[in-house]
Amino acid sequence: MDDFASSTLVAAVQRALADDGIIAVAPPADGALLAFDAKRRFLTGIAQEHGLLPLLRVGLVVPKMASDPAVSALLGADSPSELFERWRRLERFTHSRHRVVLREAGERYLVAEHVGPSSAPPEPAEDALVLGLLTVLLTMTGARGVTASTGRDDPQVVFDNGIFTAPSRGADTALWRFAWSSMALSAGTGGSPVGSDVVSQARRLLAGNLARRWSLHGLAADLGTSTRSLQRRLQGTGGFQSLLGTVRTEVAADLLINSRHALSIVGFACGYADQPHLTRDFKRRTAVTPAAYRQAFGRQPGQPHVTSIS
Repeated sequence: MDDFASSTLVAAVQRALADDGIIAVAPPADGALLAFDAKRRFLTGIAQEHGLLPLLRVGLVVPKMASDPAVSALLGADSPSELFERWRRLERFTHSRHRVVLREAGERYLVAEHVGPSSAPPEPAEDALVLGLLTVLLTMTGARGVTASTGRDDPQVVFDNGIFTAPSRGADTALWRFAWSSMALSAGTGGSPVGSDVVSQARRLLAGNLARRWSLHGLAADLGTSTRSLQRRLQGTGGFQSLLGTVRTEVAADLLINSRHALSIVGFACGYADQPHLTRDFKRRTAVTPAAYRQAFGRQPGQPHVTSIS
């Protein structure tokens, strides 16, 4: 099974390199995705000519990508461990042969390793890109005083005080340790959202963070009400699971109509377990597959944004 890099990620690499005065032309993507071999050649070529630092620094453009559905879903994590869990799910959606494995987790640190099959382990260029992205995502999800180091026997600090530093030539770049001094309070806490009725508030909360592992209890807590009370309020929608499924379908439909994001990204952003789950659930609710829905209703370049099903 092949794996892919999204065209959004490739564009981020080009943007970050341009900020560093480096012009890099990525190979053409097949729709929204770039195949594994092409991605690897692109990244290793950059590393050979310019070193690993520019690839580490790609993470610095993530704040400018917050509206991308995959990035938005990652940023919805409420803890470092949850961020890495969401990254793992994104890897599964994009059929990545390289995975980030969480080796150890403490209150203020994580140890992770970038691994792959023995026939094609990650190259240092691929390690650097993912390490830089995860480091910045960690800071954006509330971790303060973040440091990142790489290596086993003699770890080298590659991120401290907001600045990336390249590891020395030949260093082990696949084992990472992240540490932080404290966590900021989640922006999503602190009472129920402004709105009219509880059902509308619930819909907005769900739609705003579909990659979260939602439960009736968790939704009730965010709304500042009891589980039993919320359950009663949601009876007219068919209940919590029905409402969650409806909101997922609505958001997925909007992305299918108004964006060219790959189905894997749409499924990940909308909180489905995997792409077959997206296809199965979407077809059950709309009578067509996501691909057919996009083909029938998708916005063409130059057309205005349209509203999806509700």
